[in-house]
Amino acid sequence: MKKKTLLKMIIVILLIIMSDAATFAQQKVNWNGYLQYRFSDNYLNQTNFSVRRAKFWVDGLLPADEGNWSYKLQANFLQQVKFQFLLQDVLVSYKINNFEVTAGQFVPDFSLQRKQPDYSIPLDERADVVNALVPGAETMARDIGIELKLADNKTGSFSFGFFNGNGANTVSNQRNFLYVNRGSLFLLNNSKSKLELGYNLSYRDAHDLQFTKIFGNNFSFSGNDFRFGFEGKLNLGSFELQSEYIQANLGAKKAHGYYALADYLFAKKNLVTLSVEQYNDLNPSTVDDPWYVVGYSYLIKGNDIKLSLDNKFQFASNKTNALTTLQIQYFFN
Repeated sequence: MKKKTLLKMIIVILLIIMSDAATFAQQKVNWNGYLQYRFSDNYLNQTNFSVRRAKFWVDGLLPADEGNWSYKLQANFLQQVKFQFLLQDVLVSYKINNFEVTAGQFVPDFSLQRKQPDYSIPLDERADVVNALVPGAETMARDIGIELKLADNKTGSFSFGFFNGNGANTVSNQRNFLYVNRGSLFLLNNSKSKLELGYNLSYRDAHDLQFTKIFGNNFSFSGNDFRFGFEGKLNLGSFELQSEYIQANLGAKKAHGYYALADYLFAKKNLVTLSVEQYNDLNPSTVDDPWYVVGYSYLIKGNDIKLSLDNKFQFASNKTNALTTLQIQYFFN
């Protein structure tokens, strides 16, 4: 209870400080948000309507519109057992030239697709391997820490971060310090085409952490947690191809997987996507066969108003699994 109270006090203090700073600088506050309303059917026992995401955030620059300091506060409205707001991002950044330092609670720079906003990815969901194996996967992929990033729009980027390692919205004396490193390089970068290759690294000495997306429920892991990945992305006009491989070495055990995704935009509003992905976890009760995805999105107003239809298929040894998702996305600010 004391830990939760302390966390709430920290959040309130940050809000007050940022509010006062914005007022002092006569800052124009940017309010943003989007809603994803979804229908899904697995053709067996699950048919439902749900609010998949309802995110709201405020951000801005200090001072005014030309400052080096920036901030962001973001919350997500989740429909699970009960409706609830969860704090996702509370961060401040300082940027000068190509260097940027970010501190607070945010998504560590690990995985190409995890750093891409979910409202802009061509499918309704990120690949399973990304959702499961990024650091902080059990707590909205976020952690509390500080990160230094060097980025150049022409050559690539390099980042290094140091985090608490216990996940988002968590105050703990347990030492699970997390180190994250990511680098990317443009081998081709012009107005018509781009080719980017990169890598990801993370390490922590874990103590009694629950990685439910890897082991399942009721299992605590202690030991060396080393994760790495490779990524690539190619843009050729209206065609895009990207892929990643991620592996988590947890002691003597390993979980791993990949995805490859291709999409093509035609007539400015029609996006067709093909994807294959496979995730091998350490839970014996799950099926690890690949999933094949066929998706279509009609961009009514770009990503601001978008209607998407995804069809997933998994051909297991004894049956075929399928999932169809229809989603409407509405962005407002």
